[in-house]
Amino acid sequence: MELTVHDIDAVSIHFQEELSLDHEPSLDHWAKLIAEGEVEDGATNYDYEYEQAWHSLDAEYNYSYEYRKD
Repeated sequence: MELTVHDIDAVSIHFQEELSLDHEPSLDHWAKLIAEGEVEDGATNYDYEYEQAWHSLDAEYNYSYEYRKD
């Protein structure tokens, strides 16, 4: 059986919640990079630096600190 371009277009597969190829790396990835940079700059505890970076990134991307007057 030979498939034509028309057949391939008609049979497309869709995956739910699939990341696009140009997606941003996760916060975990960035936290590791920041912690590694801190250790290279003289910090002595990678785990501490990782946790600090994670908390900072989490706060930056997931919370809003705007004052709301109710």
